[in-house]
Amino acid sequence: MTTESVTATESPAASTPQTPEPFAWPGFAVVRDLPKRPIHITLVFKNQRGVTVLDRQISITPQPTYPNGRNCSPGGHQAHLTVTGEGSLIPR
Repeated sequence: MTTESVTATESPAASTPQTPEPFAWPGFAVVRDLPKRPIHITLVFKNQRGVTVLDRQISITPQPTYPNGRNCSPGGHQAHLTVTGEGSLIPR
């Protein structure tokens, strides 16, 4: 992020407002023994009162991970999702 200060020849009203950088709340769930075949995921977010604010479903195929390099056996499978600001689920 860069910041700019107003110079003496510019008026503060003429400067362009900065837009905040998007913020991502990373999270994860450990699900043991994910297969390398399509799975159905339901993601539900609730607020502090317990009211559902997001309830979405998606099918995704977990991919193998190679923590010791591709020359070794897979260490398991992982599925990655992104939740957009509009509430859509996108597989990554």
